[in-house]
Amino acid sequence: MNDQFKKRLKRTAMLAAIALAVGAMIGFIQLGGNKNATVIDKGSAPAAMPGVQVGGPFALIDQDGNEVSNGTYSGYKLVYFGFTMCPMICPTGLQKIAKTLDMMGKDGEGITPILITVDPERDTPPVMKEYVKQFHPRLVGLTGSKEQIESVEKSYRVFANKVEDENATEYSMDHSSFTYLMSPTGQLLGLYRDSDTAEFMADDIKKKIRG
Repeated sequence: MNDQFKKRLKRTAMLAAIALAVGAMIGFIQLGGNKNATVIDKGSAPAAMPGVQVGGPFALIDQDGNEVSNGTYSGYKLVYFGFTMCPMICPTGLQKIAKTLDMMGKDGEGITPILITVDPERDTPPVMKEYVKQFHPRLVGLTGSKEQIESVEKSYRVFANKVEDENATEYSMDHSSFTYLMSPTGQLLGLYRDSDTAEFMADDIKKKIRG
């Protein structure tokens, strides 16, 4: 593991530790107020409107380098889109998912938490593997080719832009931030926002999976 990657992991761990405390204060757009930020690669459409199909088949690569599909993961799934170099929003969302599953106890054991990267250029399987283990032992990290990621973004109605700042050494990603509760048959059961608490999510998910 090179020094740069170690620094990234150390930074992520530190941010994750404080993420829940400040999560409610974070807005939807990460770089929206930066005058120097320029969109250089427009992604998929914004999150779905009511009545629009969300989710569907996908073919991606997990953190161990295995080819996987939506059928690889049986049972309920909590799906989140983000990237490993995300400064605050993604650690907040992943910490909240971990807390939600812990609060649910046995009800949460049959739910697979999944992080799908919106930054496949940098988020290779080894990078994803080191990242996801910081949040929850069952968290799955999925990546793939640019075309594979764009396909799954489209099916989940995810908004993702590659953004470059002339004052920064590396680009960032501007993306929608929702947590999707998917049924065992691939139907969208719940769509949770940044402002939804782990307590709310745990209670709501319990109601939905218990019928």
